[in-house]
Amino acid sequence: MRVADHNIAVFDIGSGLAAVDNICLHVGNPIDDGFVSGGCVTCPWHGWRYDLETGEHVTTFGRHPGLRTYPVREEGGEVLVEVDD
Repeated sequence: MRVADHNIAVFDIGSGLAAVDNICLHVGNPIDDGFVSGGCVTCPWHGWRYDLETGEHVTTFGRHPGLRTYPVREEGGEVLVEVDD
């Protein structure tokens, strides 16, 4: 989904929606087709994982700065993403 100049991926994480930049920090491929489990999305290209609530890059060695997150909500059947620039 494009919002202003941002390419954003929106995921249903069970407890609600999560919105993050739609770009894996590893190589720059989109993550919107990634597998979601346990509140994390796994990049379908090379397996990098991101916490969808915080955007953090999740590794076996800990959590690291990752993707930008955006406030998101569903209203009247539409998905609304808030982008502040």
